[in-house]
Amino acid sequence: MSAGRRLVLVLFLTILGVAALRDVVRLGDSFPWRKMYDFQDFYCAGDVIDRGGDPYRYEPLHTCEQRVRRNAALYAAHPALVIPAPQPPYDFVAFMALARLDFEPARMLYAGAIVVAFVLSILALAKTGIPADVAAIALVLPVGYLQLDSGQVIPFAFLFLTACGAALTARRDAIAGIFAAIATIEPHLGLSTAIAVLFFVPRARVALLATGAALAAAGIAAVGPHVAFEYVTRVLPAQAGSEIAFPYQYSLTYALNALGVAPAVAQTAGIASFLVLLAAGLWLAPRLARSLERRELLAFFPAATAVMAGPYLHMVSLCFAIPAALVFATRLTGRLRDVSAAAVCALMVPWIMVWAIKKLFLAVVFLIVVLLLRLQVTPWFAVTLVTSVTALIYAFELRSPDLPATSGALGRFGAGDLAQAEWRAFTDQLRTGNVRWFAIKLPTWSALTALLAVAVARLRRS
Repeated sequence: MSAGRRLVLVLFLTILGVAALRDVVRLGDSFPWRKMYDFQDFYCAGDVIDRGGDPYRYEPLHTCEQRVRRNAALYAAHPALVIPAPQPPYDFVAFMALARLDFEPARMLYAGAIVVAFVLSILALAKTGIPADVAAIALVLPVGYLQLDSGQVIPFAFLFLTACGAALTARRDAIAGIFAAIATIEPHLGLSTAIAVLFFVPRARVALLATGAALAAAGIAAVGPHVAFEYVTRVLPAQAGSEIAFPYQYSLTYALNALGVAPAVAQTAGIASFLVLLAAGLWLAPRLARSLERRELLAFFPAATAVMAGPYLHMVSLCFAIPAALVFATRLTGRLRDVSAAAVCALMVPWIMVWAIKKLFLAVVFLIVVLLLRLQVTPWFAVTLVTSVTALIYAFELRSPDLPATSGALGRFGAGDLAQAEWRAFTDQLRTGNVRWFAIKLPTWSALTALLAVAVARLRRS
């Protein structure tokens, strides 16, 4: 690149960066640490267990959430509302401890822990050979901003996924087994990685199985065997069924139902797709690891296939595909590198959030431009991609996301009902035929499909 072009590029990036920063500092109530909208569910579940109750039942979870009322307007409009906490029992050990603090101190402590997990995830990816600055750019929105905004458990599962990859790179297999097991604190995300490590890393097996047994024992000790059995047999199916039409879902079940497929058929197809893609991830992962000489793909690629379809998938879960995409984007060359970089760009954008919060628009464009420059993507491809993403986001932002008005009358629920019964009544009210809620997910679905195609193409070439 000539000196003149380099100067123009620096001036462009400076102006774009300053404009993006100006918008970000004006986020106000949209700053993520001011929301953490899911933390109250986990906090209250921990409180319920600490008092000897069942965290999966309508009461006393409902009473606690109405008392905490982090989102006061939503709970005031829906007196019967309760948001489930469908985590495995062993997750609640930490939340029982947090619930012994007042809500605000507990929330801020949890926010700090999410920030630490975000930073450690970047460092773990750097240990696998991905440049730290590239990892930071790719993760700042989907793991930094989005996870802090939601107050979810996922950033900690993501940390253990990346730590597992780092341990595999360093050939510290027993430690990799421990981390793979702990990644199942989000079972539908971490299970693929745990199975892959169990199958393909013999020296990790004992540590993985021992850690898994310890987690199960901790969960049973916290809630009792009856409640633990209830989680596996009733809560998991009920949670998947409670959000079939939820507009924020990214699952195949949601997509099929939105296209007119009956809920039962759509849910069955979603479960089948998860099993098929689990098998595909397990078949491809060791071959990709050998072909690219990147052992961390044993953990990273099955994690990516875990979020490619399935019966239940939220925007906050999609970050699990980013480590594999980053390995491809930094290891491959030519067209496959360009396609992988495009997949990273699509996955790092929290599309629904950017659609709703216009002040994130320039920040997204700036991050994508810097990432593509850093990855040395083919210039014409980079310009086309940036132009397309910019135009797409702008087109969506011309009309803000809207959903049907919800009624405060959700029905009557007994104290012993699963919380998912009420939650399904609430999400059913949000069912929408607005095609934009389907279209906003197409870039992400395209990126996930591209990752699978890149993996197959790479193996064919080799």
